[in-house]
Amino acid sequence: MGMKFAALPQNVGRVDRLMAVNCPLGYDAVSPRFKGESPSPVELTEWLSSRTPEAATALSDSAKADPKAIAASMVGLQADNLYNAFRNLNNPIPCLLVYGEKDQAISAPGEGFSLSSMTHQISLEGSGHFPMIDETIKFNRLLTDFLALEPGQSPSELQMKEEWRRRVR
Repeated sequence: MGMKFAALPQNVGRVDRLMAVNCPLGYDAVSPRFKGESPSPVELTEWLSSRTPEAATALSDSAKADPKAIAASMVGLQADNLYNAFRNLNNPIPCLLVYGEKDQAISAPGEGFSLSSMTHQISLEGSGHFPMIDETIKFNRLLTDFLALEPGQSPSELQMKEEWRRRVR
């Protein structure tokens, strides 16, 4: 969440696709728990982590995060509207928005969001805020399939494939 959201349209020509994970497209998508006093990095990790051994290993350095960076991210998110940045892209690039259905911090865009035909949203039902940790195999397969798209091809055909479910059970 530390990226400068308003920079998206200016930098679009430098990439040929974009994947955003649990990215709030508006300030209202952020949990009220973030909107007051910013929680400490340790509190955030405890709240958002699935507490699996994999998550503990991956997030072991989270206590080193600067609380000021978390607060600055919230200020930046409140000031900018990523939804408008996505809608106003002059040359839409393929964008894949990935959300964890069990994420307590960020809500996925609802049906009221009208995004470009080059933007596709997928929710991973067994994931929280860290789908790359919670469902590593599914996430990596989705990322691999997204990267394998031909340049300029819409990610709208990407979906959770039955073969992924068989592999991860």
